Amino acid sequence: MKKTVCIHLFDNGPGAASGVKVEQTGIDRFTVTYGLQVRKGLSYCDAAREFGECVFHALACDGKLDNREKGE
Repeated sequence: MKKTVCIHLFDNGPGAASGVKVEQTGIDRFTVTYGLQVRKGLSYCDAAREFGECVFHALACDGKLDNREKGE
């Protein structure tokens, strides 16, 4: 199977650290890239979890959501 970019969010151009990208590299094999962090060989479920965590972190860093826990 050919590597396919499934989605690329927050792409702010060359050198931008906040881009979140999901690539399918094979059957039930994915890579999630967030800035300089690259997680390879993920299953569908693991990639979905990683993608969600990266998107939420990027949104928190941009001040678009409040990630404090109850009681903070």
